[in-house]
Amino acid sequence: MSTETLVRTDSATRRRVGFVALALALTALAALAGGLLWPEPSGGGETYSYADIQPHRALWWGLLVALAANLIINVPAQALLTVLLVRARGAAWATVGGIIMWIGTALYAVGGAGWAAAYYFATAPGVDPSVIERVNDDSAHIFGVLLPGALLVAVGTVIQAVGLWRSRAVPRWIPVLWLTLVATFVVPGNGVAGLITSVPIAAASLGTAYYAWRRLSFRS
Repeated sequence: MSTETLVRTDSATRRRVGFVALALALTALAALAGGLLWPEPSGGGETYSYADIQPHRALWWGLLVALAANLIINVPAQALLTVLLVRARGAAWATVGGIIMWIGTALYAVGGAGWAAAYYFATAPGVDPSVIERVNDDSAHIFGVLLPGALLVAVGTVIQAVGLWRSRAVPRWIPVLWLTLVATFVVPGNGVAGLITSVPIAAASLGTAYYAWRRLSFRS
């Protein structure tokens, strides 16, 4: 194989990695903005009342679907770049974590889109307001796919964070910030509290994107 071919291949690889890194960075910032727009249930908890959703049903549906689509890009990009960064020590951790994250992403996105559809149709004009109460009472169907998906994404991220830590491929603050994802299962995802957990995750995304791009861009 000629030197010219090798140079072209490396250049093409750098462009692809740069594209994935850019996708991770942009979707991380978009998720941060989405968290700020996320409404807070008037009655507390995880479910919303008819009065919460009906006046803004189109916005609610659009926000959830957009966040689900964002997730489909964000998490696989994060997993792929981490595997790229961790080539030797910690590689098994990164690979296993990435596989778990991809499976979790599929479940999480489907669950989020399903939740959006359930609320959208339950609050349509002419539909009895009590329908959304019956939907909320059937939490197994609303969260039965979404929660396992979110849990798998979190577990996969933790496993990849261990791989990043062991590899020393990035500064230690990046895997530490990835671990803050676990706090999202305790802290509400909206408002100021949601922002507190979202900012470290966005910073970890930007750091991962930068060092993955840098690894190829400055490779001899």
